Parts: sequence; C-alpha cells; structure tokens
Amino acid sequence: MRVIFFGLAIVLCYILWQKWELTKFRVTEYKVSSPKIKKQARVAVIADMHGFSYGRENCRLLEQVKKLNPHAIFIPGDMLVSKYSGTYEVALRVLQELARIAPVYYSYGNHETRLQNPEKTNHALFLQYMSKVKEAGVTVMGTESREISLGENWVQLSALELELDYYEKGRIVPLEQGYLEERLPPKKEGMYQILLAHNPAYAKEYIRWGADVTFCGHNHGGLIRIPGIGSVISPQLTWFPKYDSGRFQMEGKNVIISRGLGTHTFHIRIFDRAELLAVTFLPE
Repeated sequence: MRVIFFGLAIVLCYILWQKWELTKFRVTEYKVSSPKIKKQARVAVIADMHGFSYGRENCRLLEQVKKLNPHAIFIPGDMLVSKYSGTYEVALRVLQELARIAPVYYSYGNHETRLQNPEKTNHALFLQYMSKVKEAGVTVMGTESREISLGENWVQLSALELELDYYEKGRIVPLEQGYLEERLPPKKEGMYQILLAHNPAYAKEYIRWGADVTFCGHNHGGLIRIPGIGSVISPQLTWFPKYDSGRFQMEGKNVIISRGLGTHTFHIRIFDRAELLAVTFLPE
C-alpha cells in the first residue's frame, strides 16, 4: 500500500511540475560580431510559439520583448498548430502587438507550409489569418531575400521554406545538392547575411551557403534533455538530434537554434525550458 501511495505521489508531483514548467520561459542572450556590422543592433527571435499564451493576451511575453527594445523581431516559423484552429487567433493577436514594438519578419515553418495545401483542414482559416497578419504590418517571407535596416546597418535577410518532404517523421532526409543556391537569390558581397530557416537539421548547408547567422527552431530543444548529455528525441521523432538548441559555429558563421516557446502533440518539457532569444549584433 505504501509503495502504491509513493508511486501515485511521484506521478502527481511530475504532473504538477510539468504544468508549472509549461507556464515558464526564459530569455537567452547571444552576441554575434562581424566587420560587416557597423553599429550595434539587437533583435528578438520567437520560434515555435504554437499558439501558446504566457499570461493574459501574452502580456508576459510582450513585456519581455518590449524590455529588449529590439530593432527587429525575427520569427522562423510555427506560430500556430495547423490542426488546432484556436491557436490561429492567439498567434494573430500576439503578432499584431509585436508589430507595434518593432518590424516583424515572419517565415514559414512546417505548420504554415502544410496549410498552404487547399485540401488541408483549416486552409481557408489560414488564408484569413495570413491576410490579417499582413494587415498588421508583419512582413511575411517565403523563400526569398530582401535588404532591411537593422538599426543603422543594412543587412540582407533571407528566408527558406522547405517542402514537407524534409520534415518526414523518424529520419532526416538529405538536402539536395545545390538546393539553396537554386532557390535563394545570390548573396550580396560585403553585406551581412541573415537566414531564417525553420529546420535546423541542415545547419551545415546553411553555413556553406554563406549565411553569417541562421535562426532556426523546430526541435523544441529536444523535448526531453538529460543534463550534461543533451536532447533525447525531437518532435520529428529523431533520436538525440545534434542540432537541438543553442549556438553552432563553423567557418566563422553561426547557426542559433531556439528551444521555442510552445509545444504541440507532446506537451512536455523536461529540463528544457521554453525560450525567447535576444541577439545583439556587434561590430568586430
């Protein structure tokens, strides 16, 4: 009887801990420097929100973003959950408020890409959502590049929307040779290059293409993390994903992967707190 009681107590404590954990997020700071950056600038990065709310009308999240005083807000996908219509309104409201803080650049994750198919449930609702997002002043980017101001700097911002084949469950599908070069406009010589790419599995390809910094999400930090080891399984159901969260560097370039702000399907975060990224760009 005592063993059963002890077991039930452990289960109850775990449930309460997870409920509490899913109401929290942290602000994770990064600094990147380059001779292409002339004046210090700051951005906020919001990934994988999935219609989550932190306080009434997301007041706690919006307050933190305001405190950062960013020159821009980057969103590398998955603001909603494709099959849950209730997440659309939450995502729209927070985007409307974010657009009042700083210019917002929003690229597609697999959930937005899935909803572009007219045969998918909620396709019509998604079109209405995107129309209102654009009306709010949010810049929505497909696979494209554009020059933007980042404080007193002019940089090239690119976005990459991958086909759903590259989100296959249980394995990582290799990226075709020359995939980025065929789809994205050429990089501009001497201009700092930022890339929004939802899926971090292709971090090496993003670096080889020439992105000075790439912002990703998708893996939610691996859902379950073992201290000192790292993540156990990704939402894509790949084991021990290498590119799960944090900063990865190669050839002087950076890939920064957010643990995201929300969850879907598997509503767990074990030693894997949600995060808002604050990134400061510095002259070298």
